Amino acid sequence: MFSENHYDYWKKLYPNLNWNWGMFGENLTISGLNEDNLYIGDIYKVGEALIQVTQPREPCFKFGYKFGSQKAIKQFIDYGYSGSYIRILEEGYVSKGDTFQLNKQAKNSITTTQFFNLLFTKNKDKKLIKAIINNNSLPLRKREKLKIFL
Repeated sequence: MFSENHYDYWKKLYPNLNWNWGMFGENLTISGLNEDNLYIGDIYKVGEALIQVTQPREPCFKFGYKFGSQKAIKQFIDYGYSGSYIRILEEGYVSKGDTFQLNKQAKNSITTTQFFNLLFTKNKDKKLIKAIINNNSLPLRKREKLKIFL
């Protein structure tokens, strides 16, 4: 999922693109989504579905291709707001205009913004790694990769 709030920033950088919702590859574009308040492991109700935040999104070459320049990848990283991958806990219909409501706040976690910045910073904050390393919401593969920095 990705925040509608970030579209204006990107439209100014790339005004010649044909802008549509889902431009960042997201399945859900959420109005008012703030990654600074979105914790790994948070559970939300959206429409009839129950979803869990699992990790920030990371840009790949496809993002650069879509934006017509591989420099877009670095711009995305520098911007620091990535959106989030989610896990579907309960399937259900989701429609335009549905509310995005916190169902359960994650305990002892970090925000997707903190985690995204942790992934791309040279000097890894061990305190943040310790806060996320045992979070079962985060895929095991990602947790294992972080252990090398402790």
